[in-house]
Amino acid sequence: MIARVEVTPGSVRVLSVGAAASLPPGQARVAVAACGLCGTDLHLYAGMKMPPGAGYPVHPGHEVAGTVVELGPGCDDQIPVGTQVVLHPLAECGACSDCRAGRPDRCAGGEVLGLHRPGGLAGEVVWPVSRMVAVPGLDPRYAAVLADAVATAKRAWDKAQVPAGGALCVLGAGGVGTHVLQLARLIDPTVRLTGVVHSPGSVDRLRGAGYDAVVSGSDLRPYGPFDAVVDFSGDPAGPALALRNLRPGGTLVFGSVLEGDLALGAAQRLQVRELVVAGVYSSTMDDLRAVAELAVSGGLDLAGSVTHEFPLAEASEAFRTLAARPPGMVRVVVTVP
Repeated sequence: MIARVEVTPGSVRVLSVGAAASLPPGQARVAVAACGLCGTDLHLYAGMKMPPGAGYPVHPGHEVAGTVVELGPGCDDQIPVGTQVVLHPLAECGACSDCRAGRPDRCAGGEVLGLHRPGGLAGEVVWPVSRMVAVPGLDPRYAAVLADAVATAKRAWDKAQVPAGGALCVLGAGGVGTHVLQLARLIDPTVRLTGVVHSPGSVDRLRGAGYDAVVSGSDLRPYGPFDAVVDFSGDPAGPALALRNLRPGGTLVFGSVLEGDLALGAAQRLQVRELVVAGVYSSTMDDLRAVAELAVSGGLDLAGSVTHEFPLAEASEAFRTLAARPPGMVRVVVTVP
């Protein structure tokens, strides 16, 4: 028997369930060591419209680090038993036009870990070995956040296309947004960086790390205009705010989880100034490999990435903390003994 978290709107329970008896071809069993929580988990907790093929009750957890303990048929020792790994949260279908064209990150028929399949808020998880990256020697609490909070940040930075010495603003510099700033500084130290956050405590956190930072609702004009704005704020007003503060030809990278329509503000602002709007949903395996290499080599310091930690037995408290968004919060991580 293993422990597994089950979520329905407004409820989090830790259940004792049977472990998977056998592994399908190409799949590996991973003993979970740590699992991060993010905005998607908060939406699951609050109650959200589920994607096709998923429904409540859900067994979440898509930021997963652990150790491979068993390989199913056909794995061919791609990642040997005993390897510490991080899991990419998307598994492609392999049959759609995007998969056949070598674009599995755009697959519409794949599975999401923690939505379509039981996720990493559990003692173990079964997932395709092809969607795992080795992270030898890395603290599993930090390895877990690579899967989404860091790899998605890398994808957002790439989409932003900030020129050398340009200016970047991140709306919602929390779990993912903080890593956009961190990666931007690592990749191009000449870029001017500004983070917009929800509390004075988070302003202090960012300023202590050397970034310009303001509380939501502040005037951004003294810091802009920006070549790109990356929005992970979850605020419906964020996209229009971003467009108002972009320079001509600038890019909005939209990564917030929002229900309903996207409000961009005045149409002429977008057209006349030839602004670009790009969505970012997750990441590619190349993104995950890149940030994993940076973290394992010591080039990417994730010591400040995990601000709140709970054991699996206290998963309910972890979700309540995530919802409360205490000042200075970056990532909440659940550990598995």
